[in-house]
Amino acid sequence: MSGDRRFYTFLTGSFFASFGGWINFLAILNIATYRFNATPFDLVILSAALLVPPILLTRTISRVCSRYASTRVLVIALTLTLGTTAALLGVGNFIAFLLVVALKSAALGFTDPSETLYVTTRVDEAQQSRAFRLLSLAQSVAKICAPAAGGIVGAWAGDNHTMEVSIVLIAVAIVLMLASASGSASNGKASSSVPSAPDEQTAARIPLRGAIVPLLLCVGIYFALAAAVNNQFPLMLKNHGFDKSLLGIVVSCSALGGVLGSLLPMGRNAQKAGLGALLAPAFVSSALFVAIGGIFRLPLRPAEWMMAAAFFATGLAGARFRVECRLFIARRLPDEVAGASAALQSAGMFMQFIAPCFGAVLTSLLSTSDVFITLGGVAMACLTAVAVRFGEQQMVGRPADANRG
Repeated sequence: MSGDRRFYTFLTGSFFASFGGWINFLAILNIATYRFNATPFDLVILSAALLVPPILLTRTISRVCSRYASTRVLVIALTLTLGTTAALLGVGNFIAFLLVVALKSAALGFTDPSETLYVTTRVDEAQQSRAFRLLSLAQSVAKICAPAAGGIVGAWAGDNHTMEVSIVLIAVAIVLMLASASGSASNGKASSSVPSAPDEQTAARIPLRGAIVPLLLCVGIYFALAAAVNNQFPLMLKNHGFDKSLLGIVVSCSALGGVLGSLLPMGRNAQKAGLGALLAPAFVSSALFVAIGGIFRLPLRPAEWMMAAAFFATGLAGARFRVECRLFIARRLPDEVAGASAALQSAGMFMQFIAPCFGAVLTSLLSTSDVFITLGGVAMACLTAVAVRFGEQQMVGRPADANRG
């Protein structure tokens, strides 16, 4: 990979940023619950503070990420994240807490599109698939390590010290991002790959036509599927008589599946970043939901092991889907990377915000088994409609792509 040292410095910075971000997120939940004694309604407002700001700033994120160097945007965003995290240590009431969380969430909204833009502009095209897999791997490992690290620090020293650990990790990420930026300043590819003027002019407006439409539909369906049952799942396990340890087991299995999915190389068809490669992991996730619905009808003993295996598979499919989304943007939307990345992030967050409401309604009307089967079946039907509607379109990216075959 061209500029391996620069990229691995960037990758390490991304890992520390994700690690610190996950510890930060868990500490925020604990502070809301234990310091401010948040009610269920308060937690809904907290969820809005965490998810809504990046959605509202989609156009601004697109414009900023397309206009300025990705590492510069990341450094500023992480610096604002560090500042808001430090501010959380001193807030004395829940309203101020929510405002600071919203500001922190807004700053973090710039990081994912900037990372995608970094890879598409700083990494050789032949190595972009590998780069996206490594970024996914770093995020998966951070997601596994953060709960354990945050829990240990929180148990020994309290949530304020957990926040301080998060600040240190984010500070390390900033230093590494600065190092990767200074290292790439003299790189020829970096200077020749800065988004062009037309991209800057169109970045603020993200036209809902062409290749971005099936991308956003697939992302919306996938995130709606997962988010619909996230909040209800612990209660589902409890109502079916599973031991409370199973929740931790399936979450760990899902995370380990994400690690494996990030490590496995992409096939030739997947690297072409066509609609089929994007749909495949989403279809697999939908089918796994139907299978989980069937598992809930089995006796507890085989069901526990099968549940763990199913969630391992969902983690693997989820990692592949995230990598495919970024590859799809890089290959099919090369002139709209910033705008498409911001729109993708907003679509996912929007579904994470509204889908739990539908999941709660389904849970109140159907059995747990039927909820999973219904969600999986509807998702597969929607994905089939996307495949039928857009599968025949020739979604060609750059002319060079067609010449390479």
